[in-house]
Amino acid sequence: MATPIIMGSLSYTVMQFVDTMMVSKLGKPALAAVCTSGLAVFTLTTFFLGIVGCVSTFVSQSLGRGQQENCARYTWQGIHLAVITGAAGVLVFLPLSGPLFSLMPHSAEVTALELAYGRVRILGFVFVSWQTALACFFQSVNRPGIPMYTAVLANALNIVLDYVLIFGEFGFPEWGVAGAATATVIAQAVQVLLLQAVFLGRGYHGEFGTRTSYQLDPEKVRELVRIGWPAGMSFFLDVFNWSIFTMLIVGRFGDTALASHNVAIQFLHLSFLPAIGLNQAIAPIVGRWIGRKDMVRAKGRTYTAMALAIGYMSLVGLTLALFGKPLIRACFSKEFEVVRLGHNLMILGATFQGFDAVNIVLFGALRGAGDTRWILRMTVAVGYGFFIPTALFLSMYLGWGAVGAWLGATLYVVILSGLVFLRFHGEGWRHVRIFTHDLPDTA
Repeated sequence: MATPIIMGSLSYTVMQFVDTMMVSKLGKPALAAVCTSGLAVFTLTTFFLGIVGCVSTFVSQSLGRGQQENCARYTWQGIHLAVITGAAGVLVFLPLSGPLFSLMPHSAEVTALELAYGRVRILGFVFVSWQTALACFFQSVNRPGIPMYTAVLANALNIVLDYVLIFGEFGFPEWGVAGAATATVIAQAVQVLLLQAVFLGRGYHGEFGTRTSYQLDPEKVRELVRIGWPAGMSFFLDVFNWSIFTMLIVGRFGDTALASHNVAIQFLHLSFLPAIGLNQAIAPIVGRWIGRKDMVRAKGRTYTAMALAIGYMSLVGLTLALFGKPLIRACFSKEFEVVRLGHNLMILGATFQGFDAVNIVLFGALRGAGDTRWILRMTVAVGYGFFIPTALFLSMYLGWGAVGAWLGATLYVVILSGLVFLRFHGEGWRHVRIFTHDLPDTA
């Protein structure tokens, strides 16, 4: 279940990785700008992605109950939400992009490049959410290979378009960082078209009625929003935490610190991604077993996924700690300070990889159970009550710079993992009811 989801979940981050690696040839300001701009744009989409991502909760529990016809219905409601919210996001955030990026304490050159990249990426809001809704359907009905194959094709297209649009090869215009953003948006659109075509295909229509259940269903939309808005808000607040961390804390220490931070994050993504795939895999697995009222298997599958994630992320973290310097030189920069500081940050990141594996997998399991309100409360309490203040204290008050900020992040991840494990092991999620007809009549 998890292997094709892991490959499919590489799509967004691999596109960002390729964009960053290719534009690094344009110089340090471009390297600093693309990663922070991509993170800023992604942050703006997270609330809606969190809501649409709960399609997997409803589809998997419906499948576990033997209600195949509802699988397509909830997916279509997710698509409706994706299109509406994505279009609204473009209309709202495109005019605000200038003021938003100007708030970052970066050099004028980096800010201009961030704007050039970010404004194009904002145009892809609809495709990111739409792709999420369809991927949730295929993963929840145990066909995770479909998103994987479309992701591979989209990423291959992105690599080709990056090459020709960034550097102006084969007669195409030389657009620099804007070319990287354009390539990514086109690749995302193609991936959505492929997924939608398969979703409407004869086989899926015969099994789930995908062509006849497209009508807007207000009750199911309300159910998605009721369970999804805490997931969306916690997703947004978590990513916003890291955006503050990147752009307003680490970014204060100059282009070298920001470029080093971005390099370390790009490599650590190679560790996160398989765990994110397990997060996305365990949510529908837990949902299906809950739909069948088998809580023992729901917990057992989760602990297996958690063990796999801990083993993999710890191994990758150790590899990056040992071989970080040659990897940075080979992929991003040969500048001495970027290599030195980037490697130091990677060593700190390596120390919390096993703990972050616990967070990533158990958050997926809790989402599959519909326990999204607890996730939101914990994100606010620990993220904003501990993470940001600690990173500020260590980096600025004690004067430890980017290294101090990353030490604060390490402490945050470790503490959060203990709290999340206690919640899942204590089984408070067993009493969550996601379907309206399961709720007590309060009239």
